[in-house]
Amino acid sequence: MKVFYLTSSAYSDNQINLIHHFPEEYELTYGVIIPSKNSNYTEEELSSYCEQHNIRFLPFKLKYRFRNPLLFLSYYRIIKTIKSTKPDVVLFANFDQLYLNLMLLLLNPKNTIIAMHDVSNHSKTAFDKLVSLSKTILFKNFNRFLTYSKSQSRLLNERYPGKKIYTIPLPLIGFGKPEILTPRKNKNVTFLFFGNIQHYKGLDILLKAVNRLSKRYSNFRLLIAGRCTDWEELYAPLVLNKELVSVNIGFIKNEDIPRYFLSSDYLILPYRDTTQSGPLMIAYHYNTPVIASNAVGFREFFEEQTSGYMFDLEIPNDIDRVLAEAIERTEDDYLELRKRQKEYVNSNYSMEKLVKSYQTMFNETAGKKQELALSL
Repeated sequence: MKVFYLTSSAYSDNQINLIHHFPEEYELTYGVIIPSKNSNYTEEELSSYCEQHNIRFLPFKLKYRFRNPLLFLSYYRIIKTIKSTKPDVVLFANFDQLYLNLMLLLLNPKNTIIAMHDVSNHSKTAFDKLVSLSKTILFKNFNRFLTYSKSQSRLLNERYPGKKIYTIPLPLIGFGKPEILTPRKNKNVTFLFFGNIQHYKGLDILLKAVNRLSKRYSNFRLLIAGRCTDWEELYAPLVLNKELVSVNIGFIKNEDIPRYFLSSDYLILPYRDTTQSGPLMIAYHYNTPVIASNAVGFREFFEEQTSGYMFDLEIPNDIDRVLAEAIERTEDDYLELRKRQKEYVNSNYSMEKLVKSYQTMFNETAGKKQELALSL
């Protein structure tokens, strides 16, 4: 069966932890759109991965910024390339680009699956109306969708009843072999905030909590790593104690990511809202306990006192309580938490289960296409 997987390099971190596990019966073409700037992966990195795992790789390097209408021609060529391979199934990972989504209408909707990370936009999404329009084009013109959480599946079904919706969680995301379970090397607790910094992710909530906690504790630090377009304007003024907060604003190289997680005691996810979280899957891969908000999108991927601990967004400063408990937690209790998390991850995020779910989705989609072809 021929499967064409069209995506953006922005999502390659989770995909390259998954697609080489697909059985050989699936002749996979991995088509990756690489933006003109700020790509998470280089063409060489993705090519090396695909060559190692005998996956056909087609890079589509863009010459222009996403808002440039000259991309229409580039996107048309991509669609033409897809159709030339005569795939049984096309899987497209939506990344909310209006021009591309318009061109996708040239594909056969009967054998095309649209993978949708966010059915609805996050709070204060840039270019919100354009992003919503790009999604609406797909929702109204395609019938098969993949979501990565039950909450997004329910939302899609409520808004567009009658669609065929598959729900498969993200895989664990790794960037190298994890360290073995070892005690913390010092008495200071390290909290990590990792990933692109956007309003909905609540870094401001965390920084204000750190300022309050700094009046009671000095044996902790916060490590912030990720891109941010408005750091100096919105977040830098909230860093009142620079001895407790270390900052690395910018692109984090893939080979550096394990170091951040393995040197931290907790990943902090103070999100105002979420659908699913890549950093959460990285933390699970590296057995790093998590402190998260009780945003709806986290609940199906998180087990209190096993994955880590949650704070209530509706209770003022409840994050302070959970962070303080982490600072005061004994070494033995912390190691027990890591053991519980590891057991939870092993039982809930089996690669075998994920692959079987993708097989079912591909087979049903190709089967529908074949049945229709026979009936004509």
